[in-house]
Amino acid sequence: MRILLIEDHPFQRNILHTQLKRVIAPDDLICDAATGLEALDAMKTFRPDLILCDLNMPEMDGIQFLGCIAEKAYKGSVVITSAASTEVISTVERMCQSYRLNILGCLPKPASIDELSEMVELARKHMLSEQRPVAMLTAEDVKTAYLAGWIKPWYQPIVSLEDGHWVANEALLRLEHPEHGVIPPGAFLRQMEEAGLEAAQTLNNIRITLNNRHALAGRRTAINITPMNLVSEGFVDEVIQIIDQTPDFNDHIYFEITESNQAHKPGQALEAASRLSMHGCKLSIDDFGTGYSSLKQLESLPFESLKIDKDFVQSSHDSKASATIIEACLLLTKRLSLKAVAEGVETESHWWSLRSEGCDMAQGYFVGRPMPVAELAAWHQQWIARNPCARVADGLCCD
Repeated sequence: MRILLIEDHPFQRNILHTQLKRVIAPDDLICDAATGLEALDAMKTFRPDLILCDLNMPEMDGIQFLGCIAEKAYKGSVVITSAASTEVISTVERMCQSYRLNILGCLPKPASIDELSEMVELARKHMLSEQRPVAMLTAEDVKTAYLAGWIKPWYQPIVSLEDGHWVANEALLRLEHPEHGVIPPGAFLRQMEEAGLEAAQTLNNIRITLNNRHALAGRRTAINITPMNLVSEGFVDEVIQIIDQTPDFNDHIYFEITESNQAHKPGQALEAASRLSMHGCKLSIDDFGTGYSSLKQLESLPFESLKIDKDFVQSSHDSKASATIIEACLLLTKRLSLKAVAEGVETESHWWSLRSEGCDMAQGYFVGRPMPVAELAAWHQQWIARNPCARVADGLCCD
């Protein structure tokens, strides 16, 4: 692995370099740079898999540097090493996420060996995943996978924050390749759209999920629909046909509409959503607050719930703005009699914080990762054993 260390202070740079030497493999390489400009010059010949970047530097600061490498479509990992305020660091992290940079987190000064080692290992895993041949899937590859039935919904559980009970799921696509293993959606969703298969796969997700009703034990599952998908020719007609053939359809399926693209043909989207609603379908707004005219969509479309974007949840402990946005979202849901689902709940601290604020449901790695339908029963038994609300009832924990 190749590591680029950017730090303008010689003493700090030397400490971090020495610490890195203690946690990397013998054949890993480290390149030092004192400024963003020096780092860009080094990257002409040295292609790093991991960049450790200070923010406050002369000539070109770290924020400018990160913007430059984003323009060059840098695919490695980034760790911020800075003594800047938590507000500045949180803003930079969100900037990196917006730029599609793989931001692993922030290390304080001085960083501990354990923290540094964890970041290096995360970067190594990312590097190995990027080296897989599946990273270069074409639209034709995805069409082949679709026709072969390799693209399937996996299910991520959604639980009640009040008592921890498993109440719903979200269907998330995975490509189960016979040679390359399980491929995440980021490697094929764009190509699926290019191949014109998005609507067809969504209909497949509905049919497969209905066939999995027994394993899902009657819990409703959210099927994602983009606004472009919603208004595609014949899509709603086919959904209504499935509804007519399945009397208990709405007991098992509801739809999450991706909020960030709501501007696409708003009139047709309203027509399509209204037709689904007329047939008893329930709608949820995904990634609330991150896209086009969120409040206007709540007024226009018949939603029953909204999902709080994971970026707000995961930064809520460090960012006053994120915490305030969550508070505002929850107030809005109560006033409009909607249910709120918090996405990206990855720690028990997130759990208790959201529960204390009155959020209804939680989804995220703390609860469970997306999994094949056959693994849900085993997950459920494990979750019952570690349900935080059950520990409260037993007097083992408190909120």
